Parts: sequence; structure tokens; C-alpha cells
Amino acid sequence: MRVPLPDDQWAEILEPSDLRAGDLKAVHRAVPIGARSAAFLDEMDCVMLRRVITAWSLELPLPKDLPGDADTGEPGSLDKITIPQYRALVAAIAPHMALIHEDPASDPKPSSESAGTSPGSPSTSAST
Repeated sequence: MRVPLPDDQWAEILEPSDLRAGDLKAVHRAVPIGARSAAFLDEMDCVMLRRVITAWSLELPLPKDLPGDADTGEPGSLDKITIPQYRALVAAIAPHMALIHEDPASDPKPSSESAGTSPGSPSTSAST
């Protein structure tokens, strides 16, 4: 899907439905368990953006091709875009991040009815 960016720029990103388990795992690896600082949240966004941006009009390599290196301080493509452009991209991946942060414990469990049994149905086991 095309995301409009400030300064008449744009980016193409994958749909949330195109995300796979590898994307979930990559975002989770970006943050230590229990960490919730702005830097960690930014890194999670950057990991997702590097995975979902497939094209853009900016005169920079795609983020997946120039990710940067935090250890050496080498900036990546996402470090070189304007703050309004970055914020527009982060806003565009809100549905992606919501899918990543979805609590699996909140998923409804199959009911006995949907599992093929219901309280009034006969049991397949013999009763004595």
C-alpha cells in the first residue's frame, strides 16, 4: 500500500496481512524482555519499517539495504529522513505493530460447540 510522506514523497509498504512469524520474531528480538523505553520502541518501529518498506521515492537506499549500525554509529536510511517523514511511516505501521503486540492469551479459545461437541450432544465414550 502506498503511504504519502511529507515533501511530496511516498513509500510502499506491505499490508499487515502480509506479515509472517519471522516479522514478529524480528521485532521481538529488537527489545529485551520487559524493556519499555522510547529507544526500544523506536528500534521496534525501525525493525518493522525495514521489513515492510518495499519501495519509496526518497533518494536513499531502502531501509533494508542501509539499516545502519548502532555499534559503530553508522546511520541508516531511516536515520536520514526528516522527522515528519519518519512519523508518517511510523503512523502507517500502527496496524502492523498492533498485530505484533496482540496478546495471544486474549485470543478466544474454541468453544466446545465449535470443537464439535455441545453440552446436549451424545458422548462418544461408553458410560457405565
